[in-house]
Amino acid sequence: MCFCLKFGRPLRGSFLLEIAIAISIIGLISGFFITKTIITSKAVREQITRSNISIVSIALASFVANNSRLPRPSIDRNGHECEESETNYVGKIPFYTLGISAKNAMDGNGRPLVYIVEPFLTFNFSHIYDTNVDRCFCSGISSPKISVDKISTSFNSIIAFVIDTEDNLPAISEKIHVTVSKNTHWISRDMILMQYLKNSPCRREENRPQHAVENTTNTPQRTNNPFDFF
Repeated sequence: MCFCLKFGRPLRGSFLLEIAIAISIIGLISGFFITKTIITSKAVREQITRSNISIVSIALASFVANNSRLPRPSIDRNGHECEESETNYVGKIPFYTLGISAKNAMDGNGRPLVYIVEPFLTFNFSHIYDTNVDRCFCSGISSPKISVDKISTSFNSIIAFVIDTEDNLPAISEKIHVTVSKNTHWISRDMILMQYLKNSPCRREENRPQHAVENTTNTPQRTNNPFDFF
């Protein structure tokens, strides 16, 4: 049975065509909103990653202020730093040792952030600035373990730690070279002292008297690191 207008023109073909056009339009609109949702979701995940890296960086600076050293990486799920006898300097964020939430030690995709630390700076020092002891946080490092793209390693630019995502995990070897990605966050030893703790850099304190120890009660501040997103 065919429904026709009074002029005898069939409706079935045009009706199906209109449905097809409507479906196509709905598909285009749905695709637009799905794409927009995906982009928005990705932006949110990236923001979570940057926020957590900022929280971890501040926690690490606070740890230096209280302990005159950096924590060692975690190699378990409980967030404890590994033992001093272990030589690992690449691992997970030691969130339990730092006193932060396990969620803050993850990226926006729920994966553990990567923590790379200069091994020398994890030793149990008694002071940050002190030339009258064999080793302190500001002692010279003859062979730094970490290098970063386009950053020359000198006394003033010893890389203290790098925080990154698993997507950019460098090859593990005796020395580690970090290729900078959009989420790579590196901090030098002097940046911790000057920009987070508001103290003097290491070189200016080389001749500082033993009794003139640093003030470690200042609140850590954010860094102006060019790769700092906070």
